[in-house]
Amino acid sequence: MLMTCQIDQSGKIEQTNRDTVLCISNDHWDAITIKAKTKRQIQEIFRRHGRIRNFILFTFSAGLAILLKRNHKIKIVIIDLEYSGKESIIKGLIYEILKSKKINLEIRFARIGKKAKAHHYAHDIAAKEIKTKKLVSFQELIGEIKKTEVGKRLKNA
Repeated sequence: MLMTCQIDQSGKIEQTNRDTVLCISNDHWDAITIKAKTKRQIQEIFRRHGRIRNFILFTFSAGLAILLKRNHKIKIVIIDLEYSGKESIIKGLIYEILKSKKINLEIRFARIGKKAKAHHYAHDIAAKEIKTKKLVSFQELIGEIKKTEVGKRLKNA
């Protein structure tokens, strides 16, 4: 049987005044948190390179890649529609970041809704009702971004 999971986000990447939680779940769950300060640091690097519009999708995709590496046995993942019309870019970035890990994964996008376990866990972590499983550092996030062609051109990051 193929293991399918859903991913939801609490606190959008572009909301740099609050943390972002990315949560994956089916029978079990895992979550990472990207602190607001870390997002601002990444945003500043993209701003300095004149690529401020890329900041959101690259940060989101790198966060998802970190979460998916931690859950490498998953074969199918359904990501909540967070950035409508940008799904193919996000999927391409995730595959680009994960390509060296040889993770066999099918990525889909759909509305997962407020009843999904991933939504509840992400919300509860954002509300500080439960603890995140991993706090993602600036170095880890920028390291994932630098695995992409655009990321390789970011100097002093």
